[in-house]
Amino acid sequence: MTESAGLVTLRFDAPTADDTGLLTWYRTAQARHASKQPGFALSRLYAVEDAVPRHLMWCETEAPVTAEQAAAWAPVAACEAMSFQLMRDVGRTSPADTPWLYIVHTDVPDDIVEEYNAWYDREHLPRLVTVPGVLRARRYAAVAGHPQYLTAYALTERDAFSSPAGLAARKTPWTERMRALFSNTRRLTCRLVVAY
Repeated sequence: MTESAGLVTLRFDAPTADDTGLLTWYRTAQARHASKQPGFALSRLYAVEDAVPRHLMWCETEAPVTAEQAAAWAPVAACEAMSFQLMRDVGRTSPADTPWLYIVHTDVPDDIVEEYNAWYDREHLPRLVTVPGVLRARRYAAVAGHPQYLTAYALTERDAFSSPAGLAARKTPWTERMRALFSNTRRLTCRLVVAY
């Protein structure tokens, strides 16, 4: 597999709600289109729990792409397309895809960006990847637009962060101070439908 330093996320509602119809639509209509794009590494399709739009397409790229290029990948007209650059990758990869992806999008005030990045890289991600059920954590910065930051956790257990170990890993004074400064925050739990 190609190493990826970029990411395109596409959030949308597909013309079908069930996994079988969605899988057929995805394989025929979108995955082939995205896989022909320059620098494309891999694509995954997720069902987003308890949020709209109901679907997330996750396309890893060899390098970041422009916001305009990301928008061109949109599978439907009403689609949120965002492009990101990889900042940090912690944990381990697995030969099999994990069944869950937990995402946190957020903005922070400009005057704390340096501390925010230090907290994530030195404390938060290293602690969270030790939680049973959390395999990997990656941080991205948006090429353009907001929320500016995206953190993605590959999970083997959907509720890993609500376990005693997950709660303990997130309970530090530094974490509490940083999380209080988040704005424009979105949290999504996504179930893997297919990897392409």
